[in-house]
Amino acid sequence: MDRISSKLRVGEKIGIGFALIGLLFVGVVWHFHETLRSVLADHQQLQSVFEARKSLALEIEVEMAGARNAERNFLLRHQERFAGDVDQRLQAMRDKVAALAAADPQSEQTARALQEAMTAYQESFREVAKAWRIMGLDENSGLQGAFRDKIHRLQELAARYNVDRLQTVLLQIRRSEKDLALRQDPAYGERVRKLIREFRQLIERSGLPDQVQHKLLAELATYARSFEPYAESALKSGNVAGGMGAFRDAAHRIEAILDAHYVPDLETSVLELRRREKDFLLRGGEAYPQMVVEIARRIHAQIAASPLSAADKALLAGLLRDYEQGFRDLVAHYDRIVQLTRGMDAAAERVAPLIKENVDQANQLMAARVAEIAAASRASIRLDLIVLACAIVLAVVFAIAITVRIVRPVRQMAGLLDDLAFGTPTARVKVYPGGRDEINAMAESVNALIDHRATFLGWWKSSMDELSARLALEGASSEEARDEAITDLRAATIARLRQLNAIRGRLLLHARSMVDVSRRIGAAGSVRADDGKALEHATQAMETLLEVLPPDDQPLGAGSGAGQVDATTGAGRVLVES
Repeated sequence: MDRISSKLRVGEKIGIGFALIGLLFVGVVWHFHETLRSVLADHQQLQSVFEARKSLALEIEVEMAGARNAERNFLLRHQERFAGDVDQRLQAMRDKVAALAAADPQSEQTARALQEAMTAYQESFREVAKAWRIMGLDENSGLQGAFRDKIHRLQELAARYNVDRLQTVLLQIRRSEKDLALRQDPAYGERVRKLIREFRQLIERSGLPDQVQHKLLAELATYARSFEPYAESALKSGNVAGGMGAFRDAAHRIEAILDAHYVPDLETSVLELRRREKDFLLRGGEAYPQMVVEIARRIHAQIAASPLSAADKALLAGLLRDYEQGFRDLVAHYDRIVQLTRGMDAAAERVAPLIKENVDQANQLMAARVAEIAAASRASIRLDLIVLACAIVLAVVFAIAITVRIVRPVRQMAGLLDDLAFGTPTARVKVYPGGRDEINAMAESVNALIDHRATFLGWWKSSMDELSARLALEGASSEEARDEAITDLRAATIARLRQLNAIRGRLLLHARSMVDVSRRIGAAGSVRADDGKALEHATQAMETLLEVLPPDDQPLGAGSGAGQVDATTGAGRVLVES
């Protein structure tokens, strides 16, 4: 690790340290971002899935309510536009159910059940609508129109055979006629004339056949003509001849004609028959068809007991039987509509529980999902705190590691410099060859300074030892003292030779460094700052070491005896002079 660190400059170390800390905090920010994105994705899922399911369920419920409302309007008003509204509502429901199926896989099964229930409801409604079309959406269509034509014809004939008002007016005419004979008051004659005019108008407005009307009008004209002489005679002479005359015979013939076309209470019975028919169409139920059957039986009896001709009786009875058959078909078809409507209601009732089930399921799933999101958020918060703490710890570790690798060698160099000022240090700062670190360069310089100081001190000490030995040799008074001085001089000379060998070794190292730098310069074609600095340091070191060596004209000398002493003395002299 220290070797790798030595390859980096102090600025690069600081930059890398800040970059690592920045990367740590970028990782923390990225982790927070991922956590936030996950939370947002969860909330978007709540909005896009569960809230969408609830919203779609409510929209489906609204559309179903609209379809049921249109269905009720169709059953009440029997208008085709309401049937179209039901189909439109159901189509809108299908679109929303398809959207519900696409919301999530859990909604797909509910959507299929809703589709099946809707299809069953729509098919049931179409059967009901078809049945109502057969029955008749109004009084002029379907089965209603068919039997209505028959009852209208019967009602028309019943009105034709209703001569109650004609008989009443005829009786009033006969009474006024007799009052004239009894009281001989002209007012009764005028009353008879007025009633004759009214009777004529009633005949003209009646539903009797034209030939019957002609007969009645002819007989009425005969009665009116024959009544005038009778009235004049009754007022003048009081001779009424017992009320006999042509007018009386005409009145009897009129009565006979009316009796021949009179069925008592026929029109009233027909109206009562229509009333019960309307009651059934309006309210339904089993009582009204029975009432219609009883009234029809009574009308048959009235027709059979009437003085009508056989042809007229057959016509009335045939119309009544056709009406009864049509009404029975209507009742049977109405019962089928009731059964179809129950099936339609049952199919519609299947939809509401499915919608409610979907809403309840969405609420439950949303509550569970909210709980999961809350738990995941709490876990994410804890994890974020752990990641942040780890990032802070790693940042501190990186800062300490980088700071230590900057501060420790500086502190060591400060101690060595302090030792250098007050003593002779033996330790060295650890140096990595080829390092680019400024601290490493400072360490090389400090080590070189210590080495140079040690070299100079060693050289100076050996020179002083040599000088002392030479002085002792010169001042030796005995052979024993001379031998001791020569031994000391030889030891000093050997020490200096060792120092020279050491200097030679360092010179060789600097020379090799210069060779390597020159090769790199030749290969690169330019001088790098590091190589230039290394070349400068090597040159300065060689210059310093060369200054230690004596000049060529003052060799160190070799051998023994006086020659050795002279050489040693010369070397010592050179050192002293230096």
